[in-house]
Amino acid sequence: MKALRWHARKDLRYEDIPEPSPAPGQLKVKVSLVGICGTDMTEYAHGPVMIPADKVPLTMGHEFIGHVVALGEGVEGISIGDRISGVGYWYCGECYCCKQGYYNTCINQGFTGLLTEGCMAEYFVIPAYACYQVPENVSDEAAAMVEPLAVALHAVHQGKVRVGDTVAIVGDGTIGLCAVLAARVAGASAVYLISKHRGRGDLGGRLGASEVIYLSDGDPIQRIEKLTDGIGADVALECVGNPDTPQLAVNLTRRHGTAVIVGVFDNLGLLDFNTLMFTERTMVGNSIYIDEGKTAIDLMADGRIDPTPMITSTVPLKDAVARGFEELLNNKESNIKVLLRIS
Repeated sequence: MKALRWHARKDLRYEDIPEPSPAPGQLKVKVSLVGICGTDMTEYAHGPVMIPADKVPLTMGHEFIGHVVALGEGVEGISIGDRISGVGYWYCGECYCCKQGYYNTCINQGFTGLLTEGCMAEYFVIPAYACYQVPENVSDEAAAMVEPLAVALHAVHQGKVRVGDTVAIVGDGTIGLCAVLAARVAGASAVYLISKHRGRGDLGGRLGASEVIYLSDGDPIQRIEKLTDGIGADVALECVGNPDTPQLAVNLTRRHGTAVIVGVFDNLGLLDFNTLMFTERTMVGNSIYIDEGKTAIDLMADGRIDPTPMITSTVPLKDAVARGFEELLNNKESNIKVLLRIS
């Protein structure tokens, strides 16, 4: 079968590899569409960041929609032919975190496309617990975005966003834009998007941002203070992963507010802890998701969330480097989510 394999930084190869077989508890999936994630972009442009040396070469990808073609021993509740999407985590079920239900922080965690073989291939295998059946009224394109939506929904949960809250979102990538949708569906009265790119910011407004605040227009902290009568946002979601964005997220919140760290960081950052201590703000991490993948599908099925405006192109897997990764790397104004068509 054909697969897109990471060999080294800026070295992705479309090549033949053997078809996998599902182990106990796993599904074999014939893939239809795959999304290129920001994490995939980081590995392409700057890696290896999370990919271990002993896993190279590795098939990339963890955002998918496809059909089940084989079941591993012990799988129940899913049948051959089912149309499914899912999330990226692999967990042990035995460690302290798993026994508490915190599968997203499993001590022995794996992750599809980074620590195990990914879905940028004609077929891949995935734990059955990481998959969800997709109803007919959810398109393939929407279902391919279950995983980033799950990240954003978990971030809103971590921030304890309540009906009537004001939410500031730092970052205009896929996760930041998904967070606009997630904050709105949670009942936020106002959602302010801090954006670097005009094209992405414009889309953020169409997705439900009350106001888009462009970094090039001045200090976003001052603008948020003006919009909130000098108070600050109830919750801020940091969706970038730059060393200076956690401090920005904290500064955007009110006293006793909450900053949620969603971005994945390549480098260490600095934080003025007095901005937490003197104001009793809270900073909390957001490690992917627990069961929000199912929530994402339910919200799309009943029409409350539609992520498809974020999809800017769909290209064949064989053209993924030139028309996918390089486009996303070099043209951030007009590209947000690129899907790869497998079959």
